[in-house]
Amino acid sequence: MIDVNRARAILRDERGVAVVVAMIALMVLTALVLAFLAVSAYEPQISRNLADSTRARYIAEAGLESAYDTLIANTDWDGLLAGASCTTGAVVGTVNSAMPGLTATSGTYTVRIRNDCQTNDSLITGVTVETSGNATNDTNDHVILTSTGTFGTATRTINVVVVRVANLLSPSAPASGQINAALSFPGYESDTYFTGNSFTVDGRNYDLSGKVATPKSSLLGISVGPEDQFVPSGGPVMQHAAAIESSVTATQKDNVVGLHQSNAGVLNAEGNDTIAAAALTSASVTDFVNAVKGYADITITTSSSSTSTYVKATDTTTTSSGSAKFNSVGGSCSGSYNSSTCWGTSANPKIVYVKGTVDPTSAFNALRVSGNSSGYGILIVEDGDFTITGNFAWEGPIIVTGGYVGVGINGGGNQQVLGALISNETATNEAPGFYEGVLTGNAKVAYSRAALDKALTALSKKIPGGTGGGAYVTVRMYNFQEQ
Repeated sequence: MIDVNRARAILRDERGVAVVVAMIALMVLTALVLAFLAVSAYEPQISRNLADSTRARYIAEAGLESAYDTLIANTDWDGLLAGASCTTGAVVGTVNSAMPGLTATSGTYTVRIRNDCQTNDSLITGVTVETSGNATNDTNDHVILTSTGTFGTATRTINVVVVRVANLLSPSAPASGQINAALSFPGYESDTYFTGNSFTVDGRNYDLSGKVATPKSSLLGISVGPEDQFVPSGGPVMQHAAAIESSVTATQKDNVVGLHQSNAGVLNAEGNDTIAAAALTSASVTDFVNAVKGYADITITTSSSSTSTYVKATDTTTTSSGSAKFNSVGGSCSGSYNSSTCWGTSANPKIVYVKGTVDPTSAFNALRVSGNSSGYGILIVEDGDFTITGNFAWEGPIIVTGGYVGVGINGGGNQQVLGALISNETATNEAPGFYEGVLTGNAKVAYSRAALDKALTALSKKIPGGTGGGAYVTVRMYNFQEQ
């Protein structure tokens, strides 16, 4: 028979419980200590791996900088691409290069360059992919650098896109990014209208005194962009050159003079013989303007929906039109070179940038110049028409570019552009009946290497590093991606 009272006494007896609890606690604490010790043992290695990985990344960046310097100094990117494929780039420099002044124990880098000819490369470059057959032939001035930095057992890889922008004003720029005519229409449309028989478009090289320079040289009188630049491969080409030829009447043909389109020995061809498609592309003009406009001495912003200022040498009046209207530009230069109506002098050219607003009606004039006006340097008008009346003289290049644009030299005096004139229409849906170029009265557009060189010198002083005077106005890296 079970003694109930004794059983209850045994169950209520707590002697020895503290020992059990203490043993459990000791075991838990021992496990925690062992875990902490194990983690502590790995921490130095974790820290070392992190430090080595960080160093490897910095070394990879140093490799990119070294390769970037190589690309800036070398205009022949095709030579650097020799041996590359669309997936595996050619080595820039040497494999496992050590940092300058250090040994390989301080880390190494390997940089490879390839063309942007993989199927999805447009996702990182933002431009149309080169064809797969162009692994060693860069045609769009975009390449991809891959730099792998190594330190100890750590490696880091960085991909970056490098783009260069051709300098329109440089005679050493590639043909696709170099001025090639007195009057150029490299854009999507090139509708022109010529009236009278007193205008002149002259691709012969003039000196700054307005005489044909010696030794003699010439560009085309009028050029358009490549006729296939906006159509799919194998598609029907455009007929811009033929359209301009038909807009110049038989009695006006001798008003257009320049290099013969198929015979470089003929420097004074006339009419259709000096109106031709050439290499300068619309994209090259856009890229150049985007690279240069930030260095403008004078920036004027206009809007089709706001008022603007009508500026004379002596007064300022608000008008209801959004155009920037200037009367007698240049008259203030003798009193104040820094005046907003002094658009450069022969000794000190300026960069003048006028920013309009894209207007699908094609009715917006971003800039109107009248009276007795003159200027020297680079004149850029973006997203709007440029209209000239009265007496006008400009020494250097004039670039009108953007959506729904055109240039109109509308008579009422003597107008001369000594340098080059570009009208670059980028809109693809402009309504019929609007022109990219209108020349009337005594308008004269003449090529001048001396005027372009003056503008080139002014540009070289503006852009850091002096690249503004070279074949490429800028070389830059973008879209860094780490692996």
